[in-house]
Amino acid sequence: MIRTMTRGPAMWPVLGLLAIFALGCGEEAKSPGALKVKLAEAALATINDEAAFDAVLAASETIEIRAQVRGYLIERLFEEGARIEQGAPLYKLDDRDLRAELEAARANTAKAETTWKNDEVNKKRYQSLAEKGSVSLQERDNVVTKAEASQAAYQAAKAQEDRAAVDLDHAAINAPISGFVSRSLVEVGALVESGTTLLTTIYRMDPIRAEFSLTDKEFTRISRIIRERGVDSDDLKFLLYLGDERQLYPHEGVLEMADPVVDPKTNTMGVRAEFPNPEHEVRPGQFVNVVGVLGQREMVTVPEEAVVDVGGGEKAVFIVDKNSTLVALPVEIGRRDGHRRVILEGLSAGQKVVVEGLVVAQPGLPVEVVASGPTSSAP
Repeated sequence: MIRTMTRGPAMWPVLGLLAIFALGCGEEAKSPGALKVKLAEAALATINDEAAFDAVLAASETIEIRAQVRGYLIERLFEEGARIEQGAPLYKLDDRDLRAELEAARANTAKAETTWKNDEVNKKRYQSLAEKGSVSLQERDNVVTKAEASQAAYQAAKAQEDRAAVDLDHAAINAPISGFVSRSLVEVGALVESGTTLLTTIYRMDPIRAEFSLTDKEFTRISRIIRERGVDSDDLKFLLYLGDERQLYPHEGVLEMADPVVDPKTNTMGVRAEFPNPEHEVRPGQFVNVVGVLGQREMVTVPEEAVVDVGGGEKAVFIVDKNSTLVALPVEIGRRDGHRRVILEGLSAGQKVVVEGLVVAQPGLPVEVVASGPTSSAP
């Protein structure tokens, strides 16, 4: 949005020199006069109230596949780049050591269980003898303590056996989600480490997300529109345009997430819109244009050629005042609608703007209006 023209005037001296040069050359030098301009009327049009953003597509889920046990990779079981289903086998590690560890753990569990059961029998016998006074309380307590220790040892052995069984299961690495699997980053025969070696990545692409940023000013404007119209954020719809030719994507999207705070370093907040992608027509990493549709309303529009860039990203239009001189009005522009440009702020319907003669235009330059009309340069 343009607040003032403080940054724009740096361009006016240059434009002034161009104007002087133009007026001092050729036939114009013989009869200097006012700059001839054509005007067109700023008109109201009922159009979609939209907000457009540059975005990048991202998978709705991105899962890095890493081994959960240490071992040698002996087999890759998927085609790189292919779509796979959840649970599909990906890799197999050499599991001989893991099987041996499980067998040893099972033996330790059986041994600990036998000891514990035997000590339980002795505990019950000594408790009965202590009640009859045949053994001392100290002897009974010793036996009870030993039985409790045996039970704890058995539980520890059983936990170790369960851990060994899980490790053996991890020797077979399966897909945790459905999606597209990337290339394998490890060759067969390599030693992989538990939790550190990245094997491959799986991307879930249906639905797919478009990630973009919203400035604090854009957030304020959109929030005001939503509030004034009583629109729920869940009812907002998004359109997706692909490539330089702005091909419309066939599926509409919905708001998936908006950051609750504005980043003070960039004055922006992150937003994600989610789109169905059943045909996997679009892929993560593509640059796209996302348009949020906020409804329809009457908005001021002018011919596209009436809008000039005055530097620093600011825009302006020229009007002719009662003294037949040019005046630059700073404006905030919206999207393009055919051959016309939406003006969000700075101009009212019915005002007439310069559409021809802008090459040498600068504020204060005397002009002669040679054509004017309500529909000049309209689509």
